[in-house]
Amino acid sequence: MARVSAATVVSASLLCAGAAGLPHESSPGFCKDPPTGASGRMRKHYCTRCYLDTLAKLTQLNGSDLVIGANDGISFDPANFFGYWNQVSHHKVGWVEPNPLLFKQLAKNVAGIPNKVLLNLAASSTGGGGPLSLICFNSTTVDAVLEGRIADPLMPYGHRITPAFNALCSVSIDAIMEASDVLKGGKPTPTGHAPVIDVVKRLLVVYDVPSKSVTELVEDAGLADVRYLQIDVEGLDNEIIKSLPLGENGFAPDMIMYENHNGLSVAPQLQQHGYHTCCCMDKWGSNIVAVKVNGDTARIPQPAHEVKFMDNTLAHAVFHGQ
Repeated sequence: MARVSAATVVSASLLCAGAAGLPHESSPGFCKDPPTGASGRMRKHYCTRCYLDTLAKLTQLNGSDLVIGANDGISFDPANFFGYWNQVSHHKVGWVEPNPLLFKQLAKNVAGIPNKVLLNLAASSTGGGGPLSLICFNSTTVDAVLEGRIADPLMPYGHRITPAFNALCSVSIDAIMEASDVLKGGKPTPTGHAPVIDVVKRLLVVYDVPSKSVTELVEDAGLADVRYLQIDVEGLDNEIIKSLPLGENGFAPDMIMYENHNGLSVAPQLQQHGYHTCCCMDKWGSNIVAVKVNGDTARIPQPAHEVKFMDNTLAHAVFHGQ
């Protein structure tokens, strides 16, 4: 799978122009609270626009980016979906992925990206390099099902294995069950969910990988002036947010995006460090966005530069939560 092609994209300002009923403002744009009484849909509009506006501004700055839970560098990556990585060849990028099979695919997919660092490590709130037992779906089995070489063991229970299963890893089996949606719906059995849980457990493998704190990951990757921090670590996102060394040694990302698992519960910590937080940017799940209010992006007018992102058909799907 190739990265987003610049030939297939249009400007961020055009991308956002179809959001009905939304104002079109200069900085700070949509990185602020929507009007009182705004619907959930309007709040998502604001949050998505905040994310896109800030991505556009980040391309005009020097610095670095850090992706924790990088997957294969393409799949389930909102920044890649919007073509961000094509626009920041002047940034140093650190990709962190603990799953060894996904890490190999990541290395292939980002081979053409200059100035990168790949770390086959897990992120933790404590760090120190100690092993972390990572529970993942067995990619060999998942691929065999998807390619039709073996029967899908979840089909008798009204579920099916999807490509997303290859991206699901956690330190908790409960988090795996929740993320895979295997306990929702399906065909009833006399023993409830027990047969489904048994099947899923047989599909799982455990990898013991070294774990490091965000501070250690930044040091290992040699990153300075981190502009964009993206976190997708099933079940640990909030703990990672709480452990961020904000304000230490110049660490103050202009934008942080993390997967929403009751993620607003840790938003006050970010707000205390000068971030505007919003929910949600819905692309491959629900994501919290936090933007530094008085960061470097606040001094860049919007739109000052027409950064190219993916076509507005795909953007429309994001705005409407599809």
